[in-house]
Amino acid sequence: MTKSATREAADKVTFTQTEVNSAIAASVTTIPSFAVGGTVSEYVSSGTTYRVHTFLATSKIAFTGSIACDYMIVGGGGGSAPAEGSAGSTGGGGAGGMVVATSQTITSGNYAVVVGAGGAAGASIYAAGANGGNSSFNAHTGTGGGGGPDYGTDGAAGGSGAGGSENQTTAGASNQASYSGVTNVSGFGNGGGSGGSYPNGGSGGGGGAGGAGTGSGGAGGAGKTNAFRTGSNVTYAAGGTGVEGNINGVAGAANTGNGAGGVSTSSGHNNNAAAGGSGIVVIRYAIS
Repeated sequence: MTKSATREAADKVTFTQTEVNSAIAASVTTIPSFAVGGTVSEYVSSGTTYRVHTFLATSKIAFTGSIACDYMIVGGGGGSAPAEGSAGSTGGGGAGGMVVATSQTITSGNYAVVVGAGGAAGASIYAAGANGGNSSFNAHTGTGGGGGPDYGTDGAAGGSGAGGSENQTTAGASNQASYSGVTNVSGFGNGGGSGGSYPNGGSGGGGGAGGAGTGSGGAGGAGKTNAFRTGSNVTYAAGGTGVEGNINGVAGAANTGNGAGGVSTSSGHNNNAAAGGSGIVVIRYAIS
């Protein structure tokens, strides 16, 4: 979809007057160019007061005038797959791709804000975890993380790629847009780690926004910190861990974009796969 088409679709998002009035009443302060939508909060950092609109689920935002904004977009993390057979390990889910933008002029109008769901756990003993959903705002997208693969299957590509499974399967690559040609906008994602040999070699960790996953039962890729929501750094978009032994999948926390941990067994099928963490969108602007 082109940028103009994305904006055209977004312009169909509208607010009722009651919603606008409620948002104004809830604001701690008002300025000529304000926005309506999401959960609104304010904080002071280094002498500047910021108003923040946080989106934990898909919604909408309306701006009544042009204003310079910073925003963070994180896609949903990938889910993990069950471990099959008498022994084996499945790869960690990849983290959702992360986009960080600063000093972006947002013009008046209505915009869609999409928050990607975490990828579902594999539904059967032979099913891979699902990729996370994409999150987006203002024509920028945090791509959902790659779903963790079944035994003997390569990791899926995603915002960050999934780790590979035993037996020595390839990890998923990152397909997160870098936005290298856009001023003050950067996309972050990394590949997963490769799977180890069968048996007991372990699976690879999913990639994270801050680093690649480690192979053969290693850690998921590091996440990346951001302070837009509260003024204090919070880590988002960490990859799911690679595993070996008898390990259940660990779900990604909600609204982090973290990938789910892999699953392993040395004593028969292990159906305890997990879902990836849902994404998040945070928009802030200075009001004083």
